[in-house]
Amino acid sequence: MMGMNLRSVYATFFLTAALSGPVTIYAEEASQNVIWHNLEITIKKTSETEKPDALTSTLEDYQRMSKGGKVITTEETQKVFEAPLYRPAPFRLPLLSSNGLYTQYFTLKDGKMGAPVLKLNHWDIYQKEGEWAVVIQDRDTYTQAILDNKTRVRDEYPGYMKVMQIPGSDNVATLTPFQNSEIQRLTVHILDPQGKVIRLQIIGNLSDQDLIRLAAAYKPLSS
Repeated sequence: MMGMNLRSVYATFFLTAALSGPVTIYAEEASQNVIWHNLEITIKKTSETEKPDALTSTLEDYQRMSKGGKVITTEETQKVFEAPLYRPAPFRLPLLSSNGLYTQYFTLKDGKMGAPVLKLNHWDIYQKEGEWAVVIQDRDTYTQAILDNKTRVRDEYPGYMKVMQIPGSDNVATLTPFQNSEIQRLTVHILDPQGKVIRLQIIGNLSDQDLIRLAAAYKPLSS
C-alpha cells in the first residue's frame, strides 16, 4: 500500500466519502496516525531522502489505460461487481467517459507462473479545459483480508503523504503528491453496509478540497 508507480495504476485503487456541501480540510487530516477498524495507518516523520514518485502519465495516457483490456458498460459492471457500484452526483467537471474494464494479470507460486486472473475495475474520466481527474474503483481485497481477520495491522506510509479521517463519514483516506507536478492522488477506503471494502482512487490536477468533493460525490447504487 506504499506509493505506487503510475505505470502500475491497475495494482492499487481506492474509494469514497459521504459528504455534502462545502468541504473544509480539517487540521486532524494532517494526523500521523489514524485507526480504521483494525487497520492502523501511520505516516512516518518527514525525511529529506524520501521523495514522491515523479509523474510521467498524462490524461491521454489514462484515457488509453481505461480501454486497455476488455471494456464493458457501467450497467454491465454493476451486475458483476459483487458489491454496490458507487456512482457520482453531478460534479463541476463534466464526466467524459465511464466504463468497466477487465484486465489480466498472472500470479507466481513456488517460482512458477500461475493461471491468468481477471480483475474488474471501473473508470470515470472528468475534464474541462485544463483541469482533469480520473476515478478508478474496485474491490479492495488487500484491506478486505485485514478487516476480515480482525487482527490489528499497521501500515506505514512515507512522510510526504497525509492521512485523514473523512469528516462526516467512517471513511479514511490518504493523499499523495507527485514530484514536480500539480497532480495528486486521493485514495479512500470505504467499508460498505454489506461489509465489503471498496477502493476509489482519484488522480488529477485538482486541489485537495476538490479531490475530496469529487470523492464525496460518489454514492452506492442499490445492488
